[in-house]
Amino acid sequence: MAVQLVQSGFNRFHRIECVEGLQNLPEQDEPTIIVGNHQNGLMDAIVQSAMLIPNQIHFLTRADVFYQKMTRALLFAFNQMPIFRQRDKLANARERNQRIFEICAERLNIGATVGLFPEGNHRAVKTLRPLRRGVVDMVNSAIKLNPELKRLKLVPVGIDYEQMTDFRRRLSYRVGPAVSLDDLIDPSTGAIPPGPLLERLKDAMDKLLVNIQPESHYDVLLPYVQAARTTEAEDWIATRDEIRGFQSLDEEALTAIENAHANAVAADVMASARPEDLGQSPDQLRRMPWWLWPLAPLAVIGGACAYPFAKFIGAQAKKRVKDPCFTSTFKVSVGMFLFPIYLFILAWPMARLASGEWGGWPVLAAYVFNLIGSRFAGWWYGLYLDWNGKRRAQNVYSDPTQAAAWSAYIATVKTHLNA
Repeated sequence: MAVQLVQSGFNRFHRIECVEGLQNLPEQDEPTIIVGNHQNGLMDAIVQSAMLIPNQIHFLTRADVFYQKMTRALLFAFNQMPIFRQRDKLANARERNQRIFEICAERLNIGATVGLFPEGNHRAVKTLRPLRRGVVDMVNSAIKLNPELKRLKLVPVGIDYEQMTDFRRRLSYRVGPAVSLDDLIDPSTGAIPPGPLLERLKDAMDKLLVNIQPESHYDVLLPYVQAARTTEAEDWIATRDEIRGFQSLDEEALTAIENAHANAVAADVMASARPEDLGQSPDQLRRMPWWLWPLAPLAVIGGACAYPFAKFIGAQAKKRVKDPCFTSTFKVSVGMFLFPIYLFILAWPMARLASGEWGGWPVLAAYVFNLIGSRFAGWWYGLYLDWNGKRRAQNVYSDPTQAAAWSAYIATVKTHLNA
């Protein structure tokens, strides 16, 4: 039941625009470690769990969230295990982690799938940060338990969010080929040294995700990447390689881009429209289907019951969640558990109004109508966001000052990338 809730919550919240490389996933019950980038708090784990059904994933989660009794019981019920960090200030943190790695090895030995985020913590930036050695320690624990586990699958994954905090924004999910391990084993120790495996894993992950470097100029490079619409890229390899070109820019080029970005900010371009909606030129404005507005009445009817509760969840997230990396986690987690209950409660008075009965088939029919109608309304709302974004982008391009500033920024980046 929980699996269906997670998948439903994930599919309702995000627009899954691009899924690539699922053929690289191993068979069910084959020992596997899934390693992904970590931008979006617990939402990253929800994405992995939903995308990898029917595999049940055993995740490592930061230890401090296990301190509350009810939270601990819930996390253990979902096969979460604590991992201790330096900030936990425990003298025996390494010993505790080693025991956790041994437990993971035991689970891998019976065919489990373990999920790791080797960057070690979350951060809401489109970069790949240095990888921690915990993944190597887990692999070595598995090999020590059973030498045959040197053939376990270490599968890299890249998650890319268009706008991770908001409802019905796009998401891409890319899976790469498994990283080979056995050739890295040191014959004298029977273990894998951290450096070579982390470097190999970093290269594999870098092929799958947006990695904006140098980080010192992240803010001035980000709008160009957003305008490239990486979650929708038809030619991901070309888009990825263009982004990699930032790493070869010299200080003179970065300064020129910084100045062009400052001019665009001064012209209020980014405040007026999202770079994703602007695209890199006016001819990249999104094309909207003719049937968007004819379907609007159906969307209003279908989403009428769900809308008030969705607004309530959004308001609570804004009030209670301080870290934006946990905004979508809060919305999806609350929604996937409480929305079915809320819609079922509403089904009773709806059935009464429609049929005069308080129970039976009218209640079930009203409940199904709420479920399907809210899903349809969410799908339509995603298209509405595109329409509204296009409208705002058109306003930017129709303003000579803003259009010139944005075009100059895009041209500056392209000129230096192609130099």
